[in-house]
Order: sequence, then structure tokens, then C-alpha cells
Amino acid sequence: MPVRVGLQYIDIWKSSMEDAIAEYEKEQQEKGQIVFYGPSNFTRWSTTFGMVPMREVLLGKSGKECVVNRGFGSSCSEHQLYYYPRAVRPLEPKVLVYSGFGNGGAFGYSVEEIWELAQRVVVYAMTDFPDITIYLCGVNVSRETTPEKMEKKRKYDSLLEEFASKNPNCHYLNFLDYEPLASRKDIYVEDGIHFNQEGYHLYGEYFKKALEEELAKY
Repeated sequence: MPVRVGLQYIDIWKSSMEDAIAEYEKEQQEKGQIVFYGPSNFTRWSTTFGMVPMREVLLGKSGKECVVNRGFGSSCSEHQLYYYPRAVRPLEPKVLVYSGFGNGGAFGYSVEEIWELAQRVVVYAMTDFPDITIYLCGVNVSRETTPEKMEKKRKYDSLLEEFASKNPNCHYLNFLDYEPLASRKDIYVEDGIHFNQEGYHLYGEYFKKALEEELAKY
């Protein structure tokens, strides 16, 4: 298994990520819900960043809150694999929505290595919970990107799509070709990567449709 970050040696793990997971562990959450797990595209979908939180947007058909946000910023798939036993397993999710691409390249991972680590998160969940349904989030759009970066994004998405096609309880979510997100330049905060409230509104509308069958169970 490729390891680039060296979890025990980087300062951000000791402060930001470890503290975030420790705070999640203090929460009292009902088991058997829909768990979102990944980097800052989930983390920022919260009141902390001035957004209408995920849990209030993606409601069950009955109007019940049924989504748990387990995003933690700056993480890559190595961190997500490391923290899976603490962040995801105790929740015993019925559904896992997993985003694993973000930040991997910044930590020195190739597309294939990012997916190797991310796939282990998915396989752990499938092994722990044989009846779980998993939604594999493709790479998010951004305000600007280079052809080289887009090629890497498409390559990663193709790996997700292939995996989902071979596993009946897995579904691939394609954001790069979702026109309401792909065509807008005004849906980001200053960094051009993370969504503003309008961006999260569109993001939420995508998930409402993609998770319609799951939300109908709550």
C-alpha cells in the first residue's frame, strides 16, 4: 500500500484532523443513517462555514434528519483510511457517500495510488456491513482547471465507474458532467475550489436526486 503522508509525523494530523475526529466521536448519532465521508467539500457544508448544513438539506421523505456529515478538511484517502474505524464504523451506516480524491495530489499521490487507498475504505465498509449501499463521488468541478488536471480527474472517475459497474451495491456519481455545476463560475468562494451557498444549493439538488431511493427510506 502506498504511503506518502506519514500520518504520525505531520502537524496537521496532530491538530486539525485529529481534533476534528475527536469532536465527531463526542457526538451522539443514531446508527443506521446515511454517512458522508471525505474531505473539505463535505466539511464546509455546515454552519461553521456559513452554509445551510447538509443534514438540514438532505432530509428523509418523512422530513426526518437522516444524514451524518463526517467530512474533515485537508484529508486525503490515506487519512480517510486511517480514520475509518473511528469516523465511520461506529455509525453502522446503511449508506456511505464517499469522496476520496481531494488533496491526494497535493500529498504526492498518483491517481492510481489515491484510488488504491480509497478503494480500501470502500472494501472495509462492504466487509463490515454486507448490506451497505455505497455512492462513490467523482471529482468535484472547480472554477478553473488545466487540461492536465482535468485528465487526472477523468482518469480517477473512470476507475470509480469501473468499480461501481462490478459491484451491484455501489454507484458512481458524476459531477464533472452535471451541467448546473459544470457551467457556473459564480458558485465558489474566493479560492475557486470550495462552493458558496449557491454552489451547495446545486450540490444538494444533485444529491437529492441521486439519493432519492435512500432518502425515501427515512
